[in-house]
Amino acid sequence: MSTTGLVCGTVAGVLTLGVVLFYVLPYLVDRPVHVDGERPTAEILARIARDQCHRAPDHPYSVDEARRVFRQRINCDADSCGAKHEAVWTLIDAGVLRPAAYVER
Repeated sequence: MSTTGLVCGTVAGVLTLGVVLFYVLPYLVDRPVHVDGERPTAEILARIARDQCHRAPDHPYSVDEARRVFRQRINCDADSCGAKHEAVWTLIDAGVLRPAAYVER
């Protein structure tokens, strides 16, 4: 094997490795793995860890308060956000909101 062939092979290998490291690998790492419209579990856990989810109220919501909280917490999940959970159940108990299927409190 000649020196020129060895140098060309090495350069081609380094360039290929560079392309893989700087273009292909970041795409694979940053690719979303969740279904459109759903929040990935890691994002939900990060929000809880940063205390962005809201605690349940100290007093029962009135229907008007529940409506306001329900609208304000539009991006929260009722299972992990205490405020939205209480608002949802206040609206269900008042007959304003009907769950699509049987759900347990």
